Amino acid sequence: MKVMIVNPPQVAGCTVVREERFEHRDMGSTYPPLSHLQVAAMVEQAGHEVCLLDAMGQDLTLAEVQRRMDDFRPEVVFARVAFDCQREDSAVLRYAKEKWQALTISRCKIIAEADFVLREFMTQYPFVDLFTLVEPDAVIVDILRARVTQRPWSDVAGIAWRNQDALAVTSIPEPVQDLDRLPLPAWHLLPSLEPYHTGILPAPFAVIQTTRGCPFNCEFCAYRRNRIRYHSPERVLREIRWLKEHRGLKSFVLFDDVVGLDKARFDRLLQQLVDARLGLKWACCTRADLFTLEQARRMKQAGCVEVAIGVESGAPAVLSRTKKGIDLQQVETAAANCRKAGLLFYAMCIIGLPGETKETIAETCRFIHKIRPFYTQFCFSTPLPSTPNYRWYKERGYLLSEDWSKYSSLYPEPVVRTEALTAAELSELRNWIYRKVLLRPGYLFSQVRLLDWKWNITGAWKVWQRIRAVRKKAVVR
Repeated sequence: MKVMIVNPPQVAGCTVVREERFEHRDMGSTYPPLSHLQVAAMVEQAGHEVCLLDAMGQDLTLAEVQRRMDDFRPEVVFARVAFDCQREDSAVLRYAKEKWQALTISRCKIIAEADFVLREFMTQYPFVDLFTLVEPDAVIVDILRARVTQRPWSDVAGIAWRNQDALAVTSIPEPVQDLDRLPLPAWHLLPSLEPYHTGILPAPFAVIQTTRGCPFNCEFCAYRRNRIRYHSPERVLREIRWLKEHRGLKSFVLFDDVVGLDKARFDRLLQQLVDARLGLKWACCTRADLFTLEQARRMKQAGCVEVAIGVESGAPAVLSRTKKGIDLQQVETAAANCRKAGLLFYAMCIIGLPGETKETIAETCRFIHKIRPFYTQFCFSTPLPSTPNYRWYKERGYLLSEDWSKYSSLYPEPVVRTEALTAAELSELRNWIYRKVLLRPGYLFSQVRLLDWKWNITGAWKVWQRIRAVRKKAVVR
């Protein structure tokens, strides 16, 4: 069959990350479409003709996507539709159905697995034929096989579809356990890695996934308590080598929910990166309670430059209610370990969690001043429908909107309030904490590199952009 796999265009000037563990509008970075690449590899391996189009990375308009689709004349079109960009992203699938009568497939996001959200989506977007209820690379080949052999959809596990006016759902299969059985993502179908970049990492840039899943129980997180599965270090290094040799790779993000869950395996991967001497820079996310000084130094030796860690709140009472399972002393130690190892520490905080007050936000501000991150991001609490936090806000009348286009961690206004604070007060307090953190003389001085004027000019421009965005109540990264 002729199968077209499309990463939809940018939305309102923002790039969009459409992945299993990170799916919403973004800014300041452009990620390659890893999930689409993995689906393309599965489809190609099964013997179908594949056209992969990354409209976001190539900065294509919807009209340009439609022209490419007309040239290819697809029988099947797959596209992920981000939760906060449903209307814009689904336009690709609408055209595929209306112009080419293609079988249209999307992913029912893990962040929206509540039945009412899926029913809502299927009602609003009737031109989408099938939704995968599991990782799409696990079921895409079965879907195509059923299409070719004209078997009923009920024979395919892990999908949902509209059966007249009802929602039909098949049983959920086990996720892919041995990730090494999957082919390498179809990086060869991308013209170049040059469009992709993030923050301080140079292009050509890629995302490398070494694990899937996260076993922890954070109540604000849609990706909580997912079974952890691993690629072998050897398989990871093979992919990195291919990208360096064939696409000129200079940097990457280890695109795992949490690195270092299996310490022995992660140490083996780090040693292989050291031994390979590829000269690549990379960044990752981890948890404060997993991040030791020994590990930080090994990561630095292997090319790591930045570590992002969820601080969430600097107020112990708020942090404990998240059920994240860390304390502020562990965060403080992790920040110190980064400084000792020469790594940049990126702190991620949430404003408006259950129990938030003006005093707890002030506590968070004082804590950030104490641990001195390279940068801190303050997002509003965004209770996605599959999380315990969604139920908490909803039951108390603190959920102020169910317009999913506002459900992005970077959205400039909150969709919730707390017991003590209105949405307007949360907005003002987030502006206040950004000003306190970004304009503090000690912070600004710490960013200066005496012998690197390019870094200083770029950094000053980024700080100014963030302050201006805060004042205008615009998106802040």
